[in-house]
Amino acid sequence: MDIVVISDKNNEVRRQNVIKEFNKENIEFRFFDAIMANKMTKEELDVKAIKDTFLSPSEIGCALSHCGVYNEFLKSDEKSIMICEDDIYFTEDFNYDSLLQIKEFLEETDEPRLVVLQKSIYHHKRIQNVGNNINLYSARNLFGAYGYIINRTAAEKIKNVQSPLISFEIDAYKFYYWLNACYLYCLDKDLILSHDIDVLEVTITKNWSSDRKS
Repeated sequence: MDIVVISDKNNEVRRQNVIKEFNKENIEFRFFDAIMANKMTKEELDVKAIKDTFLSPSEIGCALSHCGVYNEFLKSDEKSIMICEDDIYFTEDFNYDSLLQIKEFLEETDEPRLVVLQKSIYHHKRIQNVGNNINLYSARNLFGAYGYIINRTAAEKIKNVQSPLISFEIDAYKFYYWLNACYLYCLDKDLILSHDIDVLEVTITKNWSSDRKS
């Protein structure tokens, strides 16, 4: 299974967190160096996102990083990829067999599909069991890019939506649904979650700001 973790190469604490989590499950993965847009100049940012964007530099960097993973993935022969961020932890319900069944679901069709490895209040219709009493549901809106699996068609469509300029947060999945770019799916149990910011310092993304509403 192709597994990539987007990580700040200069944050050893977060990298060690990822290594520890994957070692516990004896699962291989590779790092993708996060694009740290919060260290870019305003001039550099201006050519990365739409004009007068409401996005923070960190959110632009997050989207650029995920799109960078998509670019590498689409050059490979892999049919799906699991993408995580470096502040994750595996829950008690996490199991590799369920990941393999989700992978099979994603690869059985050219239909663009994305599965977040968590439960969601936006779940809609039960699709199938993926083992260990975990069920896959369709969804119309999801958030959270810290742990998900995506197939080739969905990766290409999302990359095209966010190209040549980043338009919105990479995990504002409802927009991909509305644009008919991707079908969304979630689970009825959390397999992967992110640590609270008081456990691991935020270096890539920031919390949503009330400034965006205004």
